[in-house]
Amino acid sequence: WAQGMSRLFLLGVAGSAALKIGPLGGATVRPALRPSPPAVATAPSPAAWALPLMLSQMPLPAVAADDGFSSASYYTTLALYVLAFPGVYSLVKRSTKSKVVQKTYEVAGPAAPAGRPTRELAGDILAFFQANNYKVKDRGEVIVFEGVQAPLAGRAAFLTFCVFISLASLALVLTILEQSVFGEGNGIGNLWYLSTLVSPVAGKYYLDNAERTEIFKVRIVTSDDEATSDVSVEGDDEEVDRFQRTLDLSEKGMVRVKGLFEA
Repeated sequence: WAQGMSRLFLLGVAGSAALKIGPLGGATVRPALRPSPPAVATAPSPAAWALPLMLSQMPLPAVAADDGFSSASYYTTLALYVLAFPGVYSLVKRSTKSKVVQKTYEVAGPAAPAGRPTRELAGDILAFFQANNYKVKDRGEVIVFEGVQAPLAGRAAFLTFCVFISLASLALVLTILEQSVFGEGNGIGNLWYLSTLVSPVAGKYYLDNAERTEIFKVRIVTSDDEATSDVSVEGDDEEVDRFQRTLDLSEKGMVRVKGLFEA
């Protein structure tokens, strides 16, 4: 049982470490950018504190006296957990930063049969950013929009959950390793699970540091024959993805294929 559970939780923490918060491929719709007051981190509910205490009172996992499982395997499992934990730290740190990308979209120009005047296209782009509470920072050949990204409570909860599962799985491995080395009843035992009490710190870190100013740059270039227009954008990758979906744009040189759940 100990061998199976340690391997199962090893896979779990490795999967948690591999996750990242980046482009969500349209599966999750990001809320509109909006000016907001500084996020106030609320204290975790009593239930959040009760779960680690309940884990610490659970019966210790039984370790068979002779199951043919080398003690070196326990050390190997523990080493893999330790190596995977920098990924959890990186997940929390990167959650407060944006990934800036550049993309160019091609649309029908004013002279094309299904084309629209450049001024009308520019009006649609301006309407998109105003609807998401962006402000025009600079009007020139390149239009610069500025907005404030507020923290997301759901993302803070997700980070807290990932850290909780990672620490809980590490605690399980440590309790099994401790019994195999020192014998049952010796050592810290289930008190290792109290380490999960620090998991809300990940959510609080995100809430305290996630608010940031987003800069979005747009440039429209029409060909000499006015058959096509190129819309070049630069900004946060999630916001660029939403910009593309909202205005139904296709990246230059590529054909956009709608997903199964897209209308």
